[in-house]
Amino acid sequence: MNEYRGSLMDCISWLSKQKDGEYEIKPYSKRSLNQNNFYHLIKRIIAKGLHVPPPYVHNFLLRRMEIYDTQPDGKVILELYTDDDATEHWIEYHPDKHLKPTMYRIKNNQGNFRFYQKLKGSSEYTPDEMSMLIDLALDEMENMGLMLPQDEATIKAYEEHKKKGKT
Repeated sequence: MNEYRGSLMDCISWLSKQKDGEYEIKPYSKRSLNQNNFYHLIKRIIAKGLHVPPPYVHNFLLRRMEIYDTQPDGKVILELYTDDDATEHWIEYHPDKHLKPTMYRIKNNQGNFRFYQKLKGSSEYTPDEMSMLIDLALDEMENMGLMLPQDEATIKAYEEHKKKGKT
């Protein structure tokens, strides 16, 4: 699905440049701060359990979600990087670059290169997408035998998340 976000006037301008057809316009709702904080708590717990930095876990989970950043025409954005271990490590641990490697590589007189698909960052996720990311992170925690802290705020965030998932 091709999605465009912007002010009402920006959306009207964007629509005026599209092919004839039917389009759905709906208000964009941001995820709650509680939802965001709950996800980052889970991410830190997993990172501690794996003895890796949180950005590594975040990128791993975003790769599993497979929600790609797209151009206005709906095509996935590709980025080209050198194909070596140092670059792969840099991408896996980068806090702001969210990329998934492809099997497509090229070789020329300047070296070996690999295409990466750009993933949509969680800061751009809708509440439903964020809920799916939290579910995925909770599943990873459970598979690792990790537990959520049992403090009141965490229990409340967990219950709120589960309640939203049932609607």
